[in-house]
Amino acid sequence: MGICGSGKSTIAKGIADAKRIELMDADDYHPQSNVDKMSAGIPLNDEDRAGWLLRLNDEMAMRLEDGKSVVLACSALKQRYRDTLGMGLLAVRWLYLRGDRETILERVGQRSDHFMPTTLVDSQLDALEEPTDAVVVDIRLPVAEIVSKALAEL
Repeated sequence: MGICGSGKSTIAKGIADAKRIELMDADDYHPQSNVDKMSAGIPLNDEDRAGWLLRLNDEMAMRLEDGKSVVLACSALKQRYRDTLGMGLLAVRWLYLRGDRETILERVGQRSDHFMPTTLVDSQLDALEEPTDAVVVDIRLPVAEIVSKALAEL
């Protein structure tokens, strides 16, 4: 978990590949109305996120009921979002990809294939409630080092 541009999708893919488990990217589950709102530079609010978070929880629960493990790349900015995501699930662990504003702005500004504009970085930082129950990794580390640390500590 972490704000836009923190490397969630990249790191989650590295973990999923290493563990040979399924990867879910939360961005793929946003309703079109959320994508349209973010694309227009309008931050999502709690109401916008509510159904999306419940859908993600349902998707993970189905996989776990089938005996599968899953890695979810998701912003999960607030504690109540993380609570909703983990609702009823056993053995949920969090990896927080912590980054400074300048690094995030640079990364988001370099992306051309994503709906999240740089204008939303500050709103995500404002909404962020840093977790107290997560493995924390600095996003400035090399990807392989972040994945290695995550695998060792999760």
